[in-house]
Amino acid sequence: MIPALALSRLSRNALKICMLGAVPLLAACSSESDSIDFAPACPVVEIPGEAADYYQYSGNDHDVTHLVARASLTRVVGSCEAGQKRTVMTNMKIGLHVERGPASNVNFVNIPYFVAVVFNGEIKSKKEFVAHVSFDNGRMQDLTHTRNIPITLPVSRHIHSDQYHIEIGFQLTKAQLDFNRAHLVMPTFHKM
Repeated sequence: MIPALALSRLSRNALKICMLGAVPLLAACSSESDSIDFAPACPVVEIPGEAADYYQYSGNDHDVTHLVARASLTRVVGSCEAGQKRTVMTNMKIGLHVERGPASNVNFVNIPYFVAVVFNGEIKSKKEFVAHVSFDNGRMQDLTHTRNIPITLPVSRHIHSDQYHIEIGFQLTKAQLDFNRAHLVMPTFHKM
């Protein structure tokens, strides 16, 4: 049995040896960089309720027999990293669920959508895209995603990436927007 005094000396000597071994490692780390860099915060992504669904009908009748295509946004995946010259690079892909309707006479559909960058409540940039979806081998629906969408956000000491938000939705005609507003039930939240 080792006396308590000897054990404490042994522990102190072991601690000194461990610390001496760690000093070169710590010195090597501190010489590379004195700061720890974290990935920048990604902007919040918002999907306006009235732009989250897409219906295309043949003519003015809005029954299922006249439906050409229907689509909905399923998810948004992405990442952010520090860019060059005080920027943040955001990369994202948007998931889509697209259905071919009975009134469609082709095996593809082009679905227009938009991505907008908003800062302090003001749209700073908006781009429109088209998702081309093919229904091969008689398929009537497809789960797909858009190509990668890179967005460069300028940042500074006073402007941070989390002060932006990104809005995503389908680029709708006025008639499609009116249809969504009249027929789709928007979620409501009540204070508890």
